[in-house]
Amino acid sequence: MPSSPAPRRSRPARPLACARHLIATVPPLMKAIRTEMRRAAPEGLTVPQFRVLIFARSFPGASITELAEHLGVTLPTASVTADRLIRQGLLQAPQIPGNRRRRALRLTDDGAAAIGSAMEATADAFATRLATLSREELALVEQALTLLESRMVEPLPASVSASRD
Repeated sequence: MPSSPAPRRSRPARPLACARHLIATVPPLMKAIRTEMRRAAPEGLTVPQFRVLIFARSFPGASITELAEHLGVTLPTASVTADRLIRQGLLQAPQIPGNRRRRALRLTDDGAAAIGSAMEATADAFATRLATLSREELALVEQALTLLESRMVEPLPASVSASRD
């Protein structure tokens, strides 16, 4: 009886290979972004405080609970960090009418300026790195990022979307 050939290991499907590449690429890219953002962060802000300001910029009206979930910390830790930023005049968190336990996080003008300048400095640093690409390569990167954003980035949670209205 002839022996049957050993089953071939099937190659990963193209989406799986792409997913593996994405998973391997994004963490070091995020590390580079965080490094540049920290370098450009306003003097005297801790990394957790800076992350709170970025979160408030990305999700205006989000709650302290949503902040704690985003940071992976306890509610009291998130609340203390937010309170420090409120005292520094970088964040505001008024109570939501009809819900005295929920506060809506929003940047102050000073907080928005601090984050804005750090993001611009980071964008400038990455623009320097991207300047080595051709126009065609830059267009390809932009198209890929737009496509990834449309398929991979989840919409805002309903509670954040509702608080923006």
